[in-house]
Amino acid sequence: MFPARSRGAGRATQAAGTSIRVAALVGLTATTASLARRLRTAIDTRPTGRVPGAAAACDPAAVRAQSRQDLALPWRLAHRLLARFAVAPFRQRPGFRPLTVLVVDHGPGGLVAAIAGVTPGDTTIVAMDATPGMGALASLQVARLERHDEGARIGWACGDTGRLPVPDGTFDLVVAAGALHGWGDPEKALAEIRRALAPGGRVVILDLRRDLPSWAWVAMKSLQRLLGHQALRAIDEPSASVRAAYREPELQWFAARAKFPPFRISARLAWILLDAGPSEVDGGRLGREGQL
Repeated sequence: MFPARSRGAGRATQAAGTSIRVAALVGLTATTASLARRLRTAIDTRPTGRVPGAAAACDPAAVRAQSRQDLALPWRLAHRLLARFAVAPFRQRPGFRPLTVLVVDHGPGGLVAAIAGVTPGDTTIVAMDATPGMGALASLQVARLERHDEGARIGWACGDTGRLPVPDGTFDLVVAAGALHGWGDPEKALAEIRRALAPGGRVVILDLRRDLPSWAWVAMKSLQRLLGHQALRAIDEPSASVRAAYREPELQWFAARAKFPPFRISARLAWILLDAGPSEVDGGRLGREGQL
């Protein structure tokens, strides 16, 4: 009697184990198929040509999401690195003339706060954005991210990059991050930036690149789906900004047409950098030098 029961229990256990293995195999197959479909969809949607779109600044919910994003440690570190890179040539200045900085299309204010945090106390910073009300939002962000007294030397203005309301040769440093792909006429905007630049000044423009590698595009789409804020996913950001972005040869052409001072352009991973004017970094390491 007991041996029969043991054999029956053994068969039941074996059948249960087989069922579990079959269910696990079916689940793995379904998951693999789903991931394959998503991967194929992501690859198929990789940009092949530029597709302009509405800026995230046009959506209040997206702007609030970007403001919260700026408070996150990775974005704060990224802004601080860019700010330090931009102001590096001005750490030692002949004479006693204070540094003047223009931040173009500043957005929620993370970069403005970073620049305020790495520049001397006598630096004058003008932050300009074409979206009405963005300056008021960004000033609150600066108060959150930096010391409250940093905001005293920041002037907030509403203005179009294609027609900067500033005199010629006003600023030693002009910085823009994540704005280039939203400019209606990049050549005109760059010409205005050149006009506002003081002799011996520097321009640093960082933006997304449209021709990012396939694996980087797939990774970005996956992170957007899994970790992106709902308000940003609703307007397909940052994918929409990548589709509206430029490639290195296009930016090379815009900068040359705008008669920039000798410039360097480098493309890295998912972003592109234009650096014009003096730099502490060897031009060969930054990218190709522009020939005017």
